[in-house]
Amino acid sequence: MLELGQEAHLDQAAGLRRLFRTRTGRAIAFVSGREACGRTKLLVQTAAALAKSGESVLVIDENSGDANVHSAFGLRPGKDLLDAAIGGVAVDRLIQPAVAGLGVMSAVRLAVRSGFDADLAGRLDGALRRLQEHHSYVLIDCADRGSQHLSPLALAAPCLAVVVAAQSTAITRAYALIKRLVRESGRDSFQVVITRARSDEESQAIFRNMQLTAKEHLGVRLDYLAGARQPATDHIAGSLGTRLLHGHAAFRSLVAVSATVPALPA
Repeated sequence: MLELGQEAHLDQAAGLRRLFRTRTGRAIAFVSGREACGRTKLLVQTAAALAKSGESVLVIDENSGDANVHSAFGLRPGKDLLDAAIGGVAVDRLIQPAVAGLGVMSAVRLAVRSGFDADLAGRLDGALRRLQEHHSYVLIDCADRGSQHLSPLALAAPCLAVVVAAQSTAITRAYALIKRLVRESGRDSFQVVITRARSDEESQAIFRNMQLTAKEHLGVRLDYLAGARQPATDHIAGSLGTRLLHGHAAFRSLVAVSATVPALPA
């Protein structure tokens, strides 16, 4: 389990909440149809807010480069989640403490992995179960892969939150992503986060249009998770706590997930 850092001390009530928590944590993968929607900044602020409130939070970072979660916390990516399966590295050794109650783990190599044999998938399934059991929240910042398939880790997450900027192009791309995921993985429900809207009313209006279109043309359910007008500073910690069931589902087996993802071209 993630050790507390030296930067801050949580209050007694927060510490007790973590100590006596016995339910499996919430696991949410955050995806977007385009990068310019504030997804990573929103996730970072949300993770920090959850940790400050006394939750034990793990962020799994699929992205490389200067604008990823590691960089936001002044960290450099270390060993990858894939090393827990291939190299036998203990999963807790892959976590880098960021602030009190919050750790970050790299999954860049896992994100581009296109296939798993049963043994490798089984070891990864076990690692994901341990991570979900030992944290209140597991938040995954999924890499933007353009027209390519999302990572197996994203497809295995029990909850998928689509982050949509309040712009016509972003809305169109987000809907296209949902349509593709329905076709490729059979997922029948999604959470939606609207960013950069001018008001709560605009956020709700965008969501309702997407919800009706998805229900009519795709036969899937969209649920409104939150709206954030300033993704550089806003967070959605409260919405994650009130609108998502606690431990409502475990990660899907990577054996099943990898079978639905065609190999990437060499």
